Amino acid sequence: MLTGVLTWPLPRHLDTHLLGRPSGDTGVYVWNLWIFRHELLTHGNFPLATDHVFAYTGGADFSLHNYTPLAGLLALPLIGMLGVVQTYNLLLLAFLTCSGIAVFLLARRLGLSGVSAWAAGALFMASPVLTAKETAHFSLVTAAPLALFLWALLRTLDSRRLLDAVLVGVVAAVASYSDAYYGIYCGLMGLAVVAAAFLRVERSTSERARFRTAGRVLTAAIVVGVTFLAWRLVHGPDEIVVASRRILVRTLYTPVLVLTILLAVRGWLAWRPRVRFHDPAGALRTLAGRGAVAVAVCLALTSPLLVGLALRSVDERLPETAIYWRSSPRGVDLLAYLVPNPNHPWFGDTTRQWFLPDRPDAYPEYIAAFPLVALAVIAVAAWRRHVPRRWVVFTAVFAALSLGPFIYVGGVNTYVIGPWALLRYVPVVGMARSPARFAIPAALGFSLLFGFAVNALSHRMAHMRWAAGALLTAALAIELLPAPRTLYSAAVPMVYEMIASDNESGRLLELPTGIRDGTSSIGNFNPATEFFQTRHRHPVIGGYLSRVSHARKAMNRRVPMLRVVFGLSEGRAVAPAELEEARASRDTFLRRACLKYVLVDKHRASDELRDFAVQALGLTRVHEDDEYLLYTVAAPPPCDPPKRRERRLRWVLAGRLP
Repeated sequence: MLTGVLTWPLPRHLDTHLLGRPSGDTGVYVWNLWIFRHELLTHGNFPLATDHVFAYTGGADFSLHNYTPLAGLLALPLIGMLGVVQTYNLLLLAFLTCSGIAVFLLARRLGLSGVSAWAAGALFMASPVLTAKETAHFSLVTAAPLALFLWALLRTLDSRRLLDAVLVGVVAAVASYSDAYYGIYCGLMGLAVVAAAFLRVERSTSERARFRTAGRVLTAAIVVGVTFLAWRLVHGPDEIVVASRRILVRTLYTPVLVLTILLAVRGWLAWRPRVRFHDPAGALRTLAGRGAVAVAVCLALTSPLLVGLALRSVDERLPETAIYWRSSPRGVDLLAYLVPNPNHPWFGDTTRQWFLPDRPDAYPEYIAAFPLVALAVIAVAAWRRHVPRRWVVFTAVFAALSLGPFIYVGGVNTYVIGPWALLRYVPVVGMARSPARFAIPAALGFSLLFGFAVNALSHRMAHMRWAAGALLTAALAIELLPAPRTLYSAAVPMVYEMIASDNESGRLLELPTGIRDGTSSIGNFNPATEFFQTRHRHPVIGGYLSRVSHARKAMNRRVPMLRVVFGLSEGRAVAPAELEEARASRDTFLRRACLKYVLVDKHRASDELRDFAVQALGLTRVHEDDEYLLYTVAAPPPCDPPKRRERRLRWVLAGRLP
């Protein structure tokens, strides 16, 4: 029931509408479900690869694509009966419900009452960060494995049983198949929980003169640093001269970094923390073995993805995303956690833009808001010391990671580094390159803290428990209400119905086209192309995946025809020599492309692009409507497509690689 309220009126339009635009990431996630089933059942191929995108260069594998194979597996028996759109919507609702149930189970494991655990699960389901992700990031809504991983890990720490350790590995693999980021998050959450169980941080009581002297020196240096920063902010020049040497100070990254390090060292000297190992029961040796079992199970279950990564590495097809100190993806604004519900139908249009960067994907990527009512309840309980310190630290750690490498406050870059500034350079961990998504495990932590707070306050206010509970529920319902949600039509234009009447033979080139991934774009590929492919089924030239290797981009750019088409799709001028080279390569291109249809979007394609395609490819128009022009290729040469590089299902079942 709660799921229906949070997504209303979607339950009334399951087969016709979506919560996100088909021309955005939502359309690609719908395509993920369809292509998984299509490759497996229609073609008998291993469903972690396809030649239905990037058809000119032999297709692509999904080892680094946000593919949601778990959802694809669950959708397998449903798509044939319900259609891909209705299946997608039902899975979205199911995953949202499971996220709440998983948090409920975790909260019960932590000793909360049924009512308090239900409150924690319901709050996580209704959290603005998950509501925002529902509009574009289907994989991130599959958040149940995060809570289930913690539940299984806590069971293992308590019982030390082998079966529980196996369960930890299974859930970690499920998390990885839900979203690649979630597999990494499970590793980080596991480290945090194990560290909290076996490490104790205490303040050193020893007093040493050298510490006092060093503290005074650092304090003086901090005062000088703060004075310099204040002077530089007010009217300082771009450079200063020290001992006849010029020092450029065009930004505050380096000065603030130095000051941050000085403050950190000064704080360490003042507190002098001492980390102590704590294992009175001698459980760590047994648990180390159980941890090895969990890791082995997870690696075994995720081996198809790992093999794909290994093959990419051998073929030098791994995307190389450089991590730059100053310009890698930012995190959420610190004040974003305090924004009134940005999804609210009354005031969400106003608060949604608060503290968001000026980027097309700012919503939902940088939403981190948590209910102000819930934060107030947590604050009261924390003041009374009714919330466990380890879960406060857990929540604070992931909230800090979500702030990114440099902390923004009120839309202003403070240049102060956060923990992600260093953690992003750790192998594997750095692959979770969008730190703003750490707001999801942070929301999980906040929800647990809220459950602890409700549990404690209900005991202290036993005489008025039901009245206080009703008042709190009403306040949260008013603040968190997202309905009615904006819905987007999932209708497929009639022109795709026309070419769908044909079989899959021959490929489709949509104009404009290109190559797009999560970090860059060549040409101008429309993600709706993949969504519409669920109806017409023809392989397409170009494509959109989460990560596309430099090798694949270079392979496409070396093709004269594609180089010109990509350039004109971007709207840039193309040299006459390139145009002539592309025209001369017509037969070579068509022979490999096996092109059957060219579809021109009249609103997105320039006249220059359309005219070039018609003349260079020798096209004949067969249909025109208000939105599209449909062409076929006149007198095409014999088709000689590239061989598909990826493995077939029978090779996997036989335990052999080609």
